[in-house]
Amino acid sequence: MRIIAGKFKGRALITMKDKSIRPTTDRVKESIFNLLQGAIEDARVLDLFCGSGALGIEAISRGAQSVTFCDRSQDSIETTQTNLKKVSGKINVIKKDFFTAIDYLSARGEQFDLIFLDPPYKQGLDKAAIEKIEECGILAKDGIIVVERSREDVPMELVSGYRATTIRNYGSVTVMLVEKASACAVTGTFDPFTLGHSYLVEKALESFDEVHVVVLINPNKQTTLSPEKRVKLIETSTRRLGGRVVVAYYEGLAIDYCKQNDIQYIIRGIRNEQDLEYEKEMADWNKENGGITTIFIPAKDANISSTLVRERLQNGEDVSELLDSDTKDSLIK
Repeated sequence: MRIIAGKFKGRALITMKDKSIRPTTDRVKESIFNLLQGAIEDARVLDLFCGSGALGIEAISRGAQSVTFCDRSQDSIETTQTNLKKVSGKINVIKKDFFTAIDYLSARGEQFDLIFLDPPYKQGLDKAAIEKIEECGILAKDGIIVVERSREDVPMELVSGYRATTIRNYGSVTVMLVEKASACAVTGTFDPFTLGHSYLVEKALESFDEVHVVVLINPNKQTTLSPEKRVKLIETSTRRLGGRVVVAYYEGLAIDYCKQNDIQYIIRGIRNEQDLEYEKEMADWNKENGGITTIFIPAKDANISSTLVRERLQNGEDVSELLDSDTKDSLIK
């Protein structure tokens, strides 16, 4: 095992005495750092299940600003400290289990641009670690979590607000790059969800990783469909857009939903000047009271509205140009 590139390229590293502990191979390590090009220089790095310290030491060699090594195993800590004699830099070594270590680092106010997770396989420790990282807020904005796991392990369900931006398989190993997903909310009563609403979601997905379609209560509107029905229709309508759309019903304020889900932006459609005047007033209130920014998107077709859909349905008229086929079929039944 060796340092592959950078300032200390070629220097040999030792592995742990405990043969049951699986070190990252040079091939997988090289592949990981190829994926991370541009993310290492001046990064604050945490090697959370450090083993021999090979991943963190590679980051030091490639220009990381600082690296914190953590493991609960005394053998691992001793091996890492021996390997660290081959390099120099801003280094911290912690002998703690991952859970305690994250609490400790959080209490110190530390954040990391890059976190390596290479825990023992098939124990669910990678998911547990990401949940703890999110809870304690130690991943910096735009930070990356590198997860190494068994290819045979069950798929990992990520914490809400995170997404796997890259997944690669190398033999029996799967490497995932996990990042916080930028999110926005498309809000409304959606009684029903029209092609105009669908257009807003599609436009939002061009700029955001995740879009929350939030069914809200408007005391000034008398709705015809139950919240449950509206949510189901939206889920059906947006299914073709993949797993990046979240549909929810919320009885409180839009800004409260956004705060609870770490959302900074609300998307609103504008059909005319009257819409803009009303929406601008609401946007100013949301910014002042919740710190939420509203993005206005001009409607694709100013004639599409939920009100028009309800009127046409009541009169038995065609609504094909206003609704997708699944929504239309569900409402006409």
